[in-house]
Amino acid sequence: MTPTDKDLHRAAARLVSSLLEKNLMTPREKPEELEKRVFAALQKNFREEAEIEREAQRILGANERQTAGMDQRTLLMKIRQKLARDRGFVL
Repeated sequence: MTPTDKDLHRAAARLVSSLLEKNLMTPREKPEELEKRVFAALQKNFREEAEIEREAQRILGANERQTAGMDQRTLLMKIRQKLARDRGFVL
């Protein structure tokens, strides 16, 4: 289940406010701008992960005959890990 934009906005706001409250960063811009940037990064990350998932399912489906009798969940996970590693994406 992918998070909604509302969830991502809430997470971005909490992250930025927490970092600022604990003085873990000194902002060069308004907190609202930081929240927008964090939201965009989170959104991009989830989109990329969903794209990797779709690609892994497509590959698994295309090789259905060769993988008959094998654990499909494990194969899907291995394919996802390989795709993510090749793209430099951390799952």
